[in-house]
Amino acid sequence: METSNEEIRRQFSERLQKEFIRAGLTVSSPTQLAKEFNERYPSSKVAAQTVRKWLLADAIPTQAKLLALADWLSVSPQWLRYGIGKRTLPNPGKGADKGEDTVIVVGHRKSELVQLVEVLMQLSPENIRLVEGIAQCVLRNQQGKA
Repeated sequence: METSNEEIRRQFSERLQKEFIRAGLTVSSPTQLAKEFNERYPSSKVAAQTVRKWLLADAIPTQAKLLALADWLSVSPQWLRYGIGKRTLPNPGKGADKGEDTVIVVGHRKSELVQLVEVLMQLSPENIRLVEGIAQCVLRNQQGKA
């Protein structure tokens, strides 16, 4: 069953609000949240109105803002956006396992990866799992030829 865009936004908003509360932030003040976000991520500023839209399930952040939010809240971007995968990222300094759910953006390929992630963000969770399976098959094939 396909989930409606409205339901996807609502679920994202609920996860975001719970994480803000867990982090000790006040969800009743989009202005304060925007101010704190902008202080942490000055190259990716947001308006209070934008934060308000996230909290009211009127919008979902762009990929860059989603990555910043996930970093700020110490959660997996995939979990924050879709509610799938691990909620928190492994701590790299504490024997992380194979880097699962870790976001890595490589310098010269950054624009390619951002474009790909923007497309993936528009897919349903079921289709993301399908694409992930295809990518795993391609990777195994690539590694077999090396």
